Amino acid sequence: MITPVEPTSSSIRGYQIKREFVNSDRCYLIESIHARKILTNPFLGGPSLISLAKLAVKDCLEFFFNLKNQPISLCSLAEVVPLSGSLTYDLMNAFYDLFGLPLKRNFVGIRRKQEDNGEWNVETSYTNFEGLTEDVEMVLIGDTIATGVTLSELIKMVQEKMNKPLEFVIISIAGTLSGSKKLVQIEKEQNIKFPGTKLWCLFTEAYFGLEENGTDMPINHPDSIACEELKKEALPSIGSYLSRHLCSILDWGKRTNAPKKHLLELLHSLKNLQKGVPDEEQVRLEEMIQKCNDKIYSLETNLIELTK
Repeated sequence: MITPVEPTSSSIRGYQIKREFVNSDRCYLIESIHARKILTNPFLGGPSLISLAKLAVKDCLEFFFNLKNQPISLCSLAEVVPLSGSLTYDLMNAFYDLFGLPLKRNFVGIRRKQEDNGEWNVETSYTNFEGLTEDVEMVLIGDTIATGVTLSELIKMVQEKMNKPLEFVIISIAGTLSGSKKLVQIEKEQNIKFPGTKLWCLFTEAYFGLEENGTDMPINHPDSIACEELKKEALPSIGSYLSRHLCSILDWGKRTNAPKKHLLELLHSLKNLQKGVPDEEQVRLEEMIQKCNDKIYSLETNLIELTK
């Protein structure tokens, strides 16, 4: 069940997620035409995707601060960037575009890894918390969330560093229902040691169902809670079969930083999906494969001439 929230003065519409196992009043689904373009066009990558990502983040920030509807001191705000994919969320510049003010920025080299027993864990290679000054009370984080393991560990790390209750605002262009459940659980655990800890989940367009591989989040996964417009645009864009079997976000890092690698992986996925595609969607899939090949060729032949 999702509960509509009255449109704010910004006209950004949001919905409060109400699911028994989520059990939080701070999980919201944010409508964003910019995020929708990312999620329904798997060929997008590089600068065009990064520009849309910043606009989607702006939608979330605008909704959130209108929802809060109270003065907030700039000194109390900070961003934490879990390198490296979240850099391209461009949260700091989205914030600057809205308010004309900078954020105190912090960096953590953290990534998840799957153990031999199938469990997900994280490893941290780098931290820079210069911007976590004692007056910080609210931490903003933009990242793609699958299992929620990485963000959960990051939240615990920041909370321990600050040694006080904080308010976390998580923005995800592609986040899962199970990931939000994990984050809500972390909020409860942190409240035992730091009473007053709050965590907001602001996900654009959908709380996706997560496949068993712990990575893929298709639009039409049976567990997905998606905005109607996303579902409507996905059907003519990629079809019902791919909407169920192709990850809506794919590899975020490759899409933003290595478009050719992204397209090669997309091509591999599309060819694998040919085996099960219904006859009525075969032509569409073949057209997508050809489009993918054309884009790869275009990247390979796009030479940059360097002049003195």
